[in-house]
Amino acid sequence: MSKRVMPAVRFPPTSTSVAGDTSKRKTQMKKYVMVLLLALLAGCATTEFKPFEAKNNLFEGKGGTKTIVDGMEIWDNGEPPRKFKVLGIIDDQRPGGIIPMSQLRSDMVKKAREVGGSALIQLGNQSQIAGFVSSGSANAYSYGNSTTAYGSSVTTPIRRNTARFAVISYID
Repeated sequence: MSKRVMPAVRFPPTSTSVAGDTSKRKTQMKKYVMVLLLALLAGCATTEFKPFEAKNNLFEGKGGTKTIVDGMEIWDNGEPPRKFKVLGIIDDQRPGGIIPMSQLRSDMVKKAREVGGSALIQLGNQSQIAGFVSSGSANAYSYGNSTTAYGSSVTTPIRRNTARFAVISYID
């Protein structure tokens, strides 16, 4: 009987630098985390308009505080001191991060204009923690009988914001 000899398998040369491999892994991990976070931020905002129907849809407000965003009044404490009708309600859910929240009022104004609104009345806004994202790294060095290690980590809450606005049209 003859013995079969397996051919030698050769692998491509790899880097012998452990520090270089660790650095590459960290860079790749950061890219993966960023892509994941961007995917979460991009796909999670929902804005829904619901038409308001009532037998008597004519109201007169007593006043309150307002801000003007992109040329439209947003009343956040009270309502406008004039006659108006309610066209509908906007329910909005989005991540509570800096970028999504900085666009909240502008997005509401855009939606209100799409349905023919003159102004908005903010009915509510709340935020809750939906979870946490943690990231950390550690390094250890050894020389002879001595080993030094250090590391760091960060945990960031993931917030979910829910807001409700009434879209109104002025009568007078």
